[in-house]
Amino acid sequence: MGAYIMEVHEGMLQTAVPIKYIDVEVAFAGDDGADVYVGGISPTNGELYRHIFHIGAESTGSSRNHIIHNLDVSSSMWELRIISNKSRPYHLAVRVYCRSACGQTLGVLSEHQMIKLAD
Repeated sequence: MGAYIMEVHEGMLQTAVPIKYIDVEVAFAGDDGADVYVGGISPTNGELYRHIFHIGAESTGSSRNHIIHNLDVSSSMWELRIISNKSRPYHLAVRVYCRSACGQTLGVLSEHQMIKLAD
């Protein structure tokens, strides 16, 4: 099982412009497919987001990666969780695109900036 977690809030990049939206891209880097859960959990509000999908191992096509657009980010902290059902190391490539209120990309984070719970 692959599992990653990251704390998300509008000041996580420590820039002058706050983050208002994130896009989460998950790509598969293995030989067969994987089932993936991407969710947002708030300590005060419970589950904010839930996306469950399958990404395949085809060498081309849209089933090799999945992008979740426009997840809202607020000043209160919540956890982004990405969990897959594969145990092979480095089978996922994860990118989180941080954007301002007007849509400008402020930064891109990868799975290397996330806390790895299992691999």
